[in-house]
Amino acid sequence: MSNIIHFSGMDCRDCYKCIRNCPVKAIRYADGRAEIIDGECILCGECVVTCPQRGDFVSSSVSAIRARIAAGEKVVASVDPAFISDVAVGSIEGMRATLKQLGFFDADEAAKGCEVVSREYERIMQEDEADMLISSCCPAVVMLIQRYYPDVLVYLAPVKSPMQVHCEMLKKQYPDAVTVYIGPCYARKREAEQSEGVDYCITFYELREWMRELKVLPVYIERDPGDRKRARRYPRQDGLVKSMTPVPGWNRVAIDGVNDCIAALSEIRHGGVTKTFLEMTACEGSCVNGPAIRRNRAESRIRGTVAVNEYAGDDDFGVETDVELRRYHDPEPVRRAHPAESEVQEVLQKLGKDTRSRSINCGCCGYATCRQMAVAICRGTAQLDMCLPYVREKAESHSHDIIASTLETADQLIDKQMRVVQNIASILGETTAETKVILTKLKEAVQSDE
Repeated sequence: MSNIIHFSGMDCRDCYKCIRNCPVKAIRYADGRAEIIDGECILCGECVVTCPQRGDFVSSSVSAIRARIAAGEKVVASVDPAFISDVAVGSIEGMRATLKQLGFFDADEAAKGCEVVSREYERIMQEDEADMLISSCCPAVVMLIQRYYPDVLVYLAPVKSPMQVHCEMLKKQYPDAVTVYIGPCYARKREAEQSEGVDYCITFYELREWMRELKVLPVYIERDPGDRKRARRYPRQDGLVKSMTPVPGWNRVAIDGVNDCIAALSEIRHGGVTKTFLEMTACEGSCVNGPAIRRNRAESRIRGTVAVNEYAGDDDFGVETDVELRRYHDPEPVRRAHPAESEVQEVLQKLGKDTRSRSINCGCCGYATCRQMAVAICRGTAQLDMCLPYVREKAESHSHDIIASTLETADQLIDKQMRVVQNIASILGETTAETKVILTKLKEAVQSDE
């Protein structure tokens, strides 16, 4: 993974908001700054969405695509069906006209790839190739399983994603084409790097910035009332399930949000779930609430779902393709160090969390429990100063030391001044010879105190 999300150069300072929201804690802190741990990240985008800096953390291929267009190459776009929820174009025809203003040769909707993938899922269930099936459409979920639940990979559908299928379909339609996938997801960028049919992947956010720079406005073309395809439901919650034909004997369940997916995968790991198709998406609300949409507008989850509902229907595209659909997913298990219990206890003692009553598990550091944070400190991915109660207690202790030191210094100064005053007072009532002796003593007293 080529550093798709990065925090370098940002004004990141003692915030911990990203680690609080990272579902797999794939973030390292050093000197108060956050750093993505590439081999542990699933590219769900929560860190980008929640970061208060609102910076540009994501690598972009826009410059490379524009160079290919400028060179006269045939650049063709595969547009994620979530486009209807984020770009005011009204239909795929409007999206195509908009992209042609940017220099694209053609554009088509990836919902056609969704339809092909749905039919393949149905076939696998009908032929009893598995007794349980997890959808392989969401690349963040695929990475979650590959890295944190490799023992569950046997249930992950051995099927390419709609992006991969549709881009390969476009390659067959235009053999010399450069394919660009446009969608709401950062994890697709990594999937594109591993796919032969996908040359580039950009987000709706990048597309908006590109259009803004060239002063290109969306072209709105009203959809054809009779053009209502069920595969266009994919971007909404349970959209995949709703776009499939029920298979007798099989249950269908939709799960969205990484935390709920983690809970479901843990349940699957313990057994007892059979004859069930699980639609899993990393984003709550699915793709209409993708990270590259949430950065643009807060209302996309509700209005986006409504837009998808109005654009979709119950018909099929009737797509036929000879594109190879199979794709097997290799495990990429995350191997985190397991510190010795003595090391964990030593850190807890430093934090002042050596008793259950003091381990308040406030979560300010981003970890659910004080013990989890202590383990992260042992691994080198967290720091003592991330613990707010620890920092507060340290500050209070330091302030007490300062106050005590200040009082001691003040007492010494008062004693010194009192001695001077007493000596001067005695001078006033003494003879000249006696005054000389007293002044000499006074000089010696002052010098001894300096």
